[in-house]
Amino acid sequence: MAKMKKGQKLVCVPCGREVVIDCCGISRTTLWCCGKPMRPKAKKSAKKKKG
Repeated sequence: MAKMKKGQKLVCVPCGREVVIDCCGISRTTLWCCGKPMRPKAKKSAKKKKG
């Protein structure tokens, strides 16, 4: 996993738990939840209007 930055959000896919990194002391490590690694939260994509 890439370095984590302060304010970055991670999410657990199976249970939906969200974690916000509040300290820069965690880097180059993997956070685990429900037996699977947590992933960076995906940004919402803009919806396109049908015209």
